[in-house]
Amino acid sequence: MIFVGAQIDCGCIHRLDIDWFCGLACHTRRQSHQCRNDVFACRIVHGFCRYGDRPVLGDAAPFIERLFGGLDRIYQVHRKIGIAVLVLILVHYFITPDFKGLSLTSGLNQLAAMFGEYAFYGFVVLLIFSLVKIIPRTKIEIPYHIWRITHRFIGVLFILVAFHQMFIKRPYDGTALLASYLNIFALIGIGSYIYTQLLPWLRTRSYEVFDVNRHEGATIISARPTGRPLKAKPGQFGFFRVNKSGLREPHPFTIAGIDDDGVVRFAIKALGDYTKALREGIAVGDSVTLEGGYGHFNHRRGGKKQIWLAGGIGITPFLAMASRLKGDEGQDIHLVYCVRDRSEAIGLETFETQAGKLQNFSFVLHDSAKDGRLDAEKIVAASAFDPGEADLWFCGPPPLRAAIEKGLKALGKTPRRVEFEQFQFR
Repeated sequence: MIFVGAQIDCGCIHRLDIDWFCGLACHTRRQSHQCRNDVFACRIVHGFCRYGDRPVLGDAAPFIERLFGGLDRIYQVHRKIGIAVLVLILVHYFITPDFKGLSLTSGLNQLAAMFGEYAFYGFVVLLIFSLVKIIPRTKIEIPYHIWRITHRFIGVLFILVAFHQMFIKRPYDGTALLASYLNIFALIGIGSYIYTQLLPWLRTRSYEVFDVNRHEGATIISARPTGRPLKAKPGQFGFFRVNKSGLREPHPFTIAGIDDDGVVRFAIKALGDYTKALREGIAVGDSVTLEGGYGHFNHRRGGKKQIWLAGGIGITPFLAMASRLKGDEGQDIHLVYCVRDRSEAIGLETFETQAGKLQNFSFVLHDSAKDGRLDAEKIVAASAFDPGEADLWFCGPPPLRAAIEKGLKALGKTPRRVEFEQFQFR
C-alpha cells in the first residue's frame, strides 16, 4: 500500500549510528591518519549494514509488512537499497584504504580476503541482473523465473561478506562497538535469509481447482482448500502457483474473492507469458499452492467517504471488498469501473446486486468504447458526493491514476488521500 506523501529512508538511522561510531574511534585514537581510515571504513560499513536490511525487507515478515504499509512497498525500498549497495560495493572495491589492523589468524585473514573478492564479483553480476529487466539495445527480456532463481544466491553471497568483514584486517579489534554493530547486522541478514528459504513451507496452503471460467476479460479460477485455508482479507493478494509443468513459478495476484469456508477466487488477465500459459493450461482438479495474504489495501482503513476507481483487471480487490459489504461499515462508497469494452467487465452481477440492496454503495461502469476516455470531470459528475471530501482508492494502470489525480486537482477536487499498491516487485 502506498500512502501519498509518506517516505521511509531505511538508511538514515544506520548512517547516524555509524557516524557516531566514527567519531568515537577518532576521539579515542587521536591519530589523523588512523582517523581517516576509520571514517572511510565506517562509510563502507554503511553499505554492509544496508545490505543487512535487504533480506529482512525481502522476507515479508508480518511485522515488517505492517511497518512499511504492505509487501509492495517493502519491495520498492528493497530495490532502492540494492542500488545503493551496488554503488557502495564498487566504491569499496576501487578505493581501498591503508588498513594496518588486526586479524585473528593470517589463515582466516587470507580466507576472508578471498571470500570478499568472490562475493564482490557475485554481487555485481547478480545485482545488475536483478535491476536490468531487458538487455540493453535488444528486445530480450530476462525471464522472471531465471531472475527469481538467481536472486536466491544473493543470500549466500551475503554470508561470504559477513565472514569477510568479521575476519579481514581492520582498524579496530573484535571488542569494539563498531564490530558488535556489524556482527548484529550480519546475524540479522543471515537469519532472515534462512527464514526466506523456510517461508514457502511455513505460510503456503494447498488448494484444489474446482472451477475455471475463461471469461473474455480474465481467467476466473475458483479453488477450495485441501487442508488449512488461506488467511486473507478482502483486498489482499497472494502468491499463486499451479503444481504442474510450466506453471510452478509463484506469481502475485490479487484475491478476487474469499469465502468463510476458505474458498478463493482469482481473476487473472492474460498479459504475459505466464498468464497466457495459465489461461490455456489450468484445469479443474489441478493442485495449486497459495501463499498470503499480503498487502493493506482494505477500505476499512479509509475515511467515511470513498471513491473506488478500477481500471481493467484492477477491479479484483474491489470485487473482493464489495462482495463482503453489509451496509453497516459507516462508509459511503462509490465505485467507478473503467473498461475498454463492456464485454471485458467481470463481477457485474456482484456490483449491481450490492448497489441495489445497500444504501452506502453505488456503482458506475464506464465503457470506454461507448462513453469515451474516462476523465476527472466524468468522475465528479457521476459521484454521489464531492471527490474533494473523499478518499480515492485506485487499482489499475498508473497512467490512468496520474491523469485522474491531475484532473481532480485542476478542478479543485483533490482527494483527501490516494491509496494504491505497486505490483512491480522486480
